[in-house]
Amino acid sequence: MAGGLMLSDLTQASQAQALSDLKNLTASLHDVDAAAAQRYSLLVAPPATEGDGCISDPVLGGMGYHYSRFDNLGDDAIDLLNPEFLVYAPKDGPRKDDVARTRLAAVEYFLPFSPKWPGPNQPGFTKAPSLHDFPSTSNLPDVSFTATDRFGGWMFHIWLWENNPAGMFENFNGSVPLCQPVGPA
Repeated sequence: MAGGLMLSDLTQASQAQALSDLKNLTASLHDVDAAAAQRYSLLVAPPATEGDGCISDPVLGGMGYHYSRFDNLGDDAIDLLNPEFLVYAPKDGPRKDDVARTRLAAVEYFLPFSPKWPGPNQPGFTKAPSLHDFPSTSNLPDVSFTATDRFGGWMFHIWLWENNPAGMFENFNGSVPLCQPVGPA
């Protein structure tokens, strides 16, 4: 499976450089407060997310809390250095002041289902978008996005800061703790 690629599978210097640039861009955002200072805020959208915004799947694994600027979610494009979401994985252990402790784990790219990128069951669908469909990611391996009816679009994760045993381009991560259900935010 293409998303099961590991960092060691990247063979071209341009692939490593692209991910290095992304890592440099996000290095200062490990603290959620630093992300908030750059206008990122938490996506909370029950029932697609838990009441506190956490996203996981009991079979596929964890993701975490998705923070966005919400300024690029409705377009038909992605830009490697402008991810739609920063993904903060929950840390094992108790909440602090009723807030889950988190760590920056991944970035997510999202494309809503649209006439340009219709969902698999929509008229006009021919193929899922892939990294080679966008100039800023064309040097990375040609990995396809995954359709998510849960959010009405296509998603793609890069686990830059958290090892994903299934591969750095898989959407869910079995090493990330699952969300703990909480009431509405």
